[in-house]
Amino acid sequence: MKKLDIYRNDNYILNDAFDQAVMNLHILKKQHDYKSFVICGSEAGNGATTVAINLAAALASSGWKTVLIDGDMRKKNRYKRLNENVSEGLSDYLMDRVTLDRIICETTTENLSYIPCGELIDNPVRLLCSNKMNVVRDELANTYDFIIFDMPAINAAMDAKVIAVNVDAVILVSAIGETTKRGVIEAANALKDVKANLIGTIVNKLTMEEYIEQNVDYDYFQNERYAKKIKK
Repeated sequence: MKKLDIYRNDNYILNDAFDQAVMNLHILKKQHDYKSFVICGSEAGNGATTVAINLAAALASSGWKTVLIDGDMRKKNRYKRLNENVSEGLSDYLMDRVTLDRIICETTTENLSYIPCGELIDNPVRLLCSNKMNVVRDELANTYDFIIFDMPAINAAMDAKVIAVNVDAVILVSAIGETTKRGVIEAANALKDVKANLIGTIVNKLTMEEYIEQNVDYDYFQNERYAKKIKK
């Protein structure tokens, strides 16, 4: 099987933001042995898939053996940038059509593997609740340092909640100027209701100005003005 193209973004500002997330996940792994995470939007269209891909690639680039799982079995493959050339995936394994090793794809990013969603399923909740899903988690936990589940938005389907209660932690994604305050609160409460371990939110789609406002020294090691200050 041809390797799937997953390249880490070469924008140092974007990479710096994801490096901060990698640091936090590394600390959680060190302190609590966390390795499995659900990434999902507070509302549909928040860009959770982009965040999941970049986060998984950043973890892999840090030397951690990482697997990214597309858990959205409701969306057709033609709408997914990584699934265009794959025909089998998670749903096929859960329906006993293929073995687990058949659906794990190698990628062009070292240390990063990918599991596609597989055949479109109208209502995948029963598959996600099956014992075979437990087998997937256990098998991958024995092989990988980090397991990243890319799941549909909390308010779009029950799917994310099903997986959220069976992983170490959940990260919500919101989009600046798009996600409503009510949407974030409802998503957080939905996870709280099922006792999922929500550890935080990643705010997506910030403009450069908004990012600078939140991270004043974002270019500390890139900007010459800081170097000039320490010269004698």
